[in-house]
Amino acid sequence: MLPTNRLLMALSVLICLGLGTAMTARADIVYISPKVVQPSGQGVVPTVLTLQENGPAHLRDGIESGAVRRVNGRDVEEGDAKHGVNSKTILFASLMNDAGVLNAADLGIFLDIVEPGNDRLLTIEGRNSLILTAYKDDGTVLARFFYTGEFRTLRVTEGQGGGKSDHVFGLDASQAAALQALVVGNSDLRLGLESTLGSVFGGPDQYFFGSLRGVGITQVPEPATMLLLGTGLAGVAAKLRKRRKTIQSMNA
Repeated sequence: MLPTNRLLMALSVLICLGLGTAMTARADIVYISPKVVQPSGQGVVPTVLTLQENGPAHLRDGIESGAVRRVNGRDVEEGDAKHGVNSKTILFASLMNDAGVLNAADLGIFLDIVEPGNDRLLTIEGRNSLILTAYKDDGTVLARFFYTGEFRTLRVTEGQGGGKSDHVFGLDASQAAALQALVVGNSDLRLGLESTLGSVFGGPDQYFFGSLRGVGITQVPEPATMLLLGTGLAGVAAKLRKRRKTIQSMNA
């Protein structure tokens, strides 16, 4: 067994590594909370992506996956993304007037769930399940921001879904700052979105942009996993120090 001093030294290294990782981890898009915002819908809010599983019913697998991208100066829908006004990249500069978004830290990604056939829920999991991409108008990719990746069951918050949001996501502080720097330097910056959702049986399910401040959200929570790791290691180290002091006092 390692002596207490060596254990403390090893734990100190782990704490530094854990806390350092907590401060630098790429969390990007963070799930915030259930949030009902009305009204939503085409022409009312800046809808960026609408998903509905395509193909014959007997071939559907309960997964919606699609994207809207900017390619050579025009929008391109992929996969289960519905075409036309249902899925389009959004000029960031327009969000002030259309959604009251003040800056990147105020940007909310709202999800409107319409799933009447499966207990009114969806699931999301994995970093590629929600990706926000910043483009120049010509389609040049400036940055991509990924979901934290944790598994979540997302339920319709009230009623039957449709015409309102049910859940909201946002960028963590460091990634919001990175996006804001790009916004300042690129007046033509546009936002596209891609997403994969599971346990679907219905739709269409819709993402739109809105103001977090406008719905009472003033701070996006930081991911807790690595912070908890650092806190836990610190607690163990504290107990070991206490144990060492006790042994020293007994031997005095």
